[in-house]
Amino acid sequence: MSSPRPRALVVAPQPFFTPRGTPFSVYYRTLVCSEIGLQMDVLTYGEGQDPDLPGVSIHRIPRFRFLGPIPIGPSFHKLFLDGFIALWMFALLCRRRYALVHAHEEAVFLAALFQPLFRFRLIYDMHSSLPQQLRNFQFTKRRWLFRIFERLEDLSLRRADVVITICPDLAEYAAPRMKDPTRHFLIENSIFEPVRLKGAGTETGGGDAAAVVEVPSGRKAIVYAGTFDPYQGLSLLLEAFARVRREEPAAFLVLIGGAPAQVAQYRGGDDKVYTWLVGQVMKATRGKADPARVNELLRRTLDNS
Repeated sequence: MSSPRPRALVVAPQPFFTPRGTPFSVYYRTLVCSEIGLQMDVLTYGEGQDPDLPGVSIHRIPRFRFLGPIPIGPSFHKLFLDGFIALWMFALLCRRRYALVHAHEEAVFLAALFQPLFRFRLIYDMHSSLPQQLRNFQFTKRRWLFRIFERLEDLSLRRADVVITICPDLAEYAAPRMKDPTRHFLIENSIFEPVRLKGAGTETGGGDAAAVVEVPSGRKAIVYAGTFDPYQGLSLLLEAFARVRREEPAAFLVLIGGAPAQVAQYRGGDDKVYTWLVGQVMKATRGKADPARVNELLRRTLDNS
């Protein structure tokens, strides 16, 4: 008689699934774990679409529609939801015996708290340094709060059985803080097959990628794919591209992303989209960028996308 498959709990404090960075990572990590034979439970926010993953059960906290969409980055909105994640996580740990807990982002703080009581193996999927996120998003200026999160992060890195980082810079930050750096793995995010969603009838993650743009032959291309939110550093990209064009006039910049409504408006020739994008760049640079130059670069690059 074969032994039962080990059970794992994935804790993803994200609107899963929605087409943005961390939810993509949660999807593919969970897909691979289910394919190698683990029974997977995913605990996540109420917002998002259920993925079609065999052998994976989705557990959601309530969706509080009056709060609106969940913003990217640290927020009081997420802090409120994470309180419910803690309650649901404790309930699941009491009901079922998990061999391991795969904690994404700040969920590792809860996992590290519960680990001595429930004695599971802990995987910390570190998508960013949380104290650094607090600074980047200007969530607070209180130094004592930064110190608390720095200590929590260091504790989580020492307590985790395995730590996964998504980029070399983060790997260089995390590995020296671990008790055993050999248990660190750098796994960069990638999309290796379309995302399957229950009842969607469509797939996300690469279906139309080949039709986005045709780069002229013989021209060097720079490609950006992601959201157009200020924290992504698009203002720096545009500034750098302006310098590149001075050295390489044939250089070609492709921007892939933006909310569907913005893309639809742009394709219809709505100047409000340009105004919105220029406004986002000006906000990110705190008014230091030249609006006329930003507008010129946006028009030139978006007209070729």
